[in-house]
Amino acid sequence: MASTAPNIMREQLQYLNRLGTQPHITVQVLPHSAGAHPGVSGQFSIIDFPDALAAGTVHLERFTSDLYLEKRSDVRHFSAMFDHLQAQALNPERTRCFISRAAEELLGAASLPGRA
Repeated sequence: MASTAPNIMREQLQYLNRLGTQPHITVQVLPHSAGAHPGVSGQFSIIDFPDALAAGTVHLERFTSDLYLEKRSDVRHFSAMFDHLQAQALNPERTRCFISRAAEELLGAASLPGRA
């Protein structure tokens, strides 16, 4: 199989779909058609700790540095944003279908003349 960009992207999408079948991994897509949402301001990670006294930490990755937010109000704010994003996203089953369709479209793009 040729290592064209569409083929590589298709393999990545197929791998993502395989990961989504693992019991400890949930993959959900928030399609562009969903419109504006709280995640457009940038990516973030919420790091939880097993210690019930710790509120967790929010990690914001920026262009030149990282930022860690530890105030309970910040963690609550980003947790609410995450819940909202998760509710807007396709459920895991519909996500797998969405990803499969995107992979199939890439297969068609890879077979077009002039693609190498």
